[in-house]
Amino acid sequence: MAVWKTIFVAVFTFAVLVGPAVAENPAVRLVPNQVFAEREDKTLKADLYLPPGEGPFPAILMIHGGAWAGGSRSHMTTHAIYLANHGYAVAAITYRFAPNHRFPAQLEDCQAALNWLVEHADEFQIDTERVGGWGYSAGGHLACLVGAIEAEKGPSAPQLKAVVAGGAPCDFTNEPPRSERLKFFLGGSRADVPSTYKEASPLSHVTAKCPPIFFFHGTNDSVVPIRNAEVMYDKLSTLGIPTTFYKSQGRGHLTTFIDPQAKREALKFLDGHLKLGKS
Repeated sequence: MAVWKTIFVAVFTFAVLVGPAVAENPAVRLVPNQVFAEREDKTLKADLYLPPGEGPFPAILMIHGGAWAGGSRSHMTTHAIYLANHGYAVAAITYRFAPNHRFPAQLEDCQAALNWLVEHADEFQIDTERVGGWGYSAGGHLACLVGAIEAEKGPSAPQLKAVVAGGAPCDFTNEPPRSERLKFFLGGSRADVPSTYKEASPLSHVTAKCPPIFFFHGTNDSVVPIRNAEVMYDKLSTLGIPTTFYKSQGRGHLTTFIDPQAKREALKFLDGHLKLGKS
């Protein structure tokens, strides 16, 4: 787990340095600390960033990174404000952390947040037919997982109609069988709990029902090697699902998080698939 702790500390420090205050963006209305679920030892909250004007707005479920073991929804402030300024209602959420809460706790919390967002659509002027997801690193993994699994359930379940996933690990089934690198999150090595490694892999849930996904990844990412996301992109493409892979040339895991061109391309992708009609 040492590598993942290092990632968490680095991402936390990085996010604090780059994250702007909502006060610097007066057109965006912040509705903080909205409780979307109560767990035995944690109250789960979301911060809503609402765009100017009248809805109904397309919405984004925004999921922070932190190696499934830490991080904060406030780390996504920069991206949330960017999207809100382009007409999206954004819900930046929290979730339970490993190792105290192992998979599928994180997935269940993200699903609860999506359900809550849909249930409160009228309150926040959200169009439930235009809800997408955005996540980075562990958050990108969870966004892909929610998008794929909810699509498997069919139209009666709340759906992510498009997903943006940055620096996302998408396949755990190729982990060395006896490696305990992900034990803190998945509860054992792949040899110990093979079904968990499969269930936690977004790649395992790819079907023709999957939503369009925009991947962005640093070509020099040594934390989550780029091939980890390319395999899911390849499978989606084979099934004819609209998907885009933006490569942040020369960037690593942390610097890709703030790649301005990746952010602009992701916005264009969302606009196209959520029918906003802007760029």
